[in-house]
Amino acid sequence: MDKRRKLSMFLVYNSDILPETTFQLSANDRAFQYGDGLFETIRYANGQLWFWADHFARLSAGMAALQLIRPTGFTAETVYQCILQLLSANELTHQSARVKIQVWRQPGGLYTPTVNTTNILITAQSGPDFSITEKARVAVYNAFRLSLSPVSAFKTLNALPYVLAGLYKEQHSLNDIILLDTEGNVAECLASNLFWFFDQTLHTPSLQTGCINGIIRQQLVRLAPTVGISVSEGLYQPAVFSKAEAIFCANVMGIQWLRYVNNIRIDENTSSSIDAEKLLNSLFAELHR
Repeated sequence: MDKRRKLSMFLVYNSDILPETTFQLSANDRAFQYGDGLFETIRYANGQLWFWADHFARLSAGMAALQLIRPTGFTAETVYQCILQLLSANELTHQSARVKIQVWRQPGGLYTPTVNTTNILITAQSGPDFSITEKARVAVYNAFRLSLSPVSAFKTLNALPYVLAGLYKEQHSLNDIILLDTEGNVAECLASNLFWFFDQTLHTPSLQTGCINGIIRQQLVRLAPTVGISVSEGLYQPAVFSKAEAIFCANVMGIQWLRYVNNIRIDENTSSSIDAEKLLNSLFAELHR
């Protein structure tokens, strides 16, 4: 997409398709004032919105947790069709794209809102194809820890733990970062869920750590038994990585093998690691069947 095309991108605001250049928000908007809302990031590829039912279910559950009132006609099918119209308006229907839905409470009140009606913003831009790559240097971030809450499993508009973790990652020339919960258990990576393989079992942190209930996390946990892999969701200290035969992180945009985690090197050339990655690749192949 060239620069001229980028200047004419469209978005959807409360069901209306508008040029991005005309979109404005009030200074009293609660998304700006309080981060009072949620978002979903969805991958569009090969003519479909991948895992759409799971995205919409998580968004709906998050709206219920925030006591947001769904607008009339806000259903999985109507929103799906609205996104397809936006992709067409932005000339993205024949390529991979990244779609973002943001939902937040309309203005009114201070910390205590006076309304529960919502604003809906949908944007779409060109995005990468789903890929499996590697990250060489990953470390644990201690300064801001996650905790379980009524909204911790959802993607809220308040992302300060991840912003600060991202700054730490850049300042220390890392490829990714692992966040901990308040008890020092591993929770997730900066923008993806965390997994490791050991003893024929796929391990991942429990949602009790305050990690996001990621869409690809849901798929992997569901699909793993179909290829002969057991799944364990639990509370784990960082020392557990020393036993791992393979470690990776994953979100809807892709999967990354982690080769060096918190001063522990994962040697992909050992027979156990080779076998583990072969089995895991058979699991990854199931994601898009």
